Amino acid sequence: MDDRDRLMVEILRRDARRSIVALARDLNLSRSATQERLAKLCASGAIKGFTIVDGASGAGRLTAYFSINLDTGYSGAQLMPKLEYIPGLTLIHSVTGPIDLIALVEADSMIDIDHCRSMIAAITGVGKISTAVVLDRHRG
Repeated sequence: MDDRDRLMVEILRRDARRSIVALARDLNLSRSATQERLAKLCASGAIKGFTIVDGASGAGRLTAYFSINLDTGYSGAQLMPKLEYIPGLTLIHSVTGPIDLIALVEADSMIDIDHCRSMIAAITGVGKISTAVVLDRHRG
């Protein structure tokens, strides 16, 4: 699964009824290339029907929180268009206190979490990013 496949899965996770034309536009691909990728994801079992299967074997996913400090002069609203479609990023909040943003990522592996972190860190305006991987869920 490459970055475009991950992005496709993320878009479909948010809106499983998205049209092929809209999906192709989001991925900057032709309609036929998008349909081919979608068919491969279905054949691999990553997508079954209209349900996204978490993890390669359907097992639970890894979760991590990113604490993000922005460079002076940048706001969360300015960075949202760049953060919005990073694969695995499921939640982003602007917060008060010593950090500017909290982001939640769900991924199949630590490599995917690190990849997401690297994509965020590469965005102009992101100053510092800290990662906390969830070890266990006790409630919620």
